[in-house]
Amino acid sequence: MTEIPEHLLRRSRERRAALGLGGDEPASTPAPAESSPAAATPAPTPAPVEEAPPEPPKPEPGYVQAAKRRRRVPYWAMPVLAGLLPWAYVYVRTVEPPPAGENDPFVLGAEQYSQCSSCRGATGGGGSGPALEDGAVVETWPDYRDHMMWVRLGSEGWPAPTYGDQSQEKKGGMPAWPLDDAELAQVVLHERVLAGEEVTEDDEDYADLLAIARGEMTFADAGLGPLSEAANVPEDRLAG
Repeated sequence: MTEIPEHLLRRSRERRAALGLGGDEPASTPAPAESSPAAATPAPTPAPVEEAPPEPPKPEPGYVQAAKRRRRVPYWAMPVLAGLLPWAYVYVRTVEPPPAGENDPFVLGAEQYSQCSSCRGATGGGGSGPALEDGAVVETWPDYRDHMMWVRLGSEGWPAPTYGDQSQEKKGGMPAWPLDDAELAQVVLHERVLAGEEVTEDDEDYADLLAIARGEMTFADAGLGPLSEAANVPEDRLAG
């Protein structure tokens, strides 16, 4: 608001007095306009609405609480537990007694002979090859060591033109079998049983053959038989 100079106010009063309007009252100034109630009184702030308190959680069942309290298996123990299964199987297999006949040289000899049965017959009665039964194989090979060497070398590997105690002429056809000493003794044992031999644990003639068949002795320990020596079979063939 601009203030009016005093000399102008005085002149205005004199002019009013000359006109009979009364110039002694000071010029009134307009009263300030009353402010609106809306501007003067602020709107009331609404009271905050109180939220209802959340419901307390329901208690967990006893089995859930017990499961949470139970101690957990550590992660590193998982592969250890998994490895215990094959170890347990191997352990049980090692402590179990072997099945009946698993280490019996007579049973094993019958299994080895299955490779010969197509030529010799299932019971040694012969086929494309000579018969074994009725003592035939024992007559040809009185010493089991010569019998073993013949099976190992076959007709092609036998160095003499004849074979056996009857000096039979080689005609070929007898294959050489790649068997180790125990397997070789087992099949020879079975063939001699098919020939009618009574092989027992107390038979001194077959004590070494049974020992070789069980793996308790080697063919080299037994040495060459007389027919093998006469046919000039090298001693190194005793090792297969």
